[in-house]
Amino acid sequence: MTTPMPINLDKLRNAVQKFGAMSFTTSQIAADYHQGESSITDQDALQFDSLLHRHAALLGIAAQPSSAGGDTVWQAL
Repeated sequence: MTTPMPINLDKLRNAVQKFGAMSFTTSQIAADYHQGESSITDQDALQFDSLLHRHAALLGIAAQPSSAGGDTVWQAL
């Protein structure tokens, strides 16, 4: 089992702010954070999803209801 890499919250906030009022998914944030790196693992996506949920109020975002499953969809408040 690998240890998840630490996420810089300022860099995460910058990635979220790039989307402005548009909705985005957890995977989009992870890819933007890693600057388009194609090797985003499921573990990375889970780590980002957990951080986004934990810091949603601070980041000014909210999870949106989705019946499609998969990635969480987020929207700026």
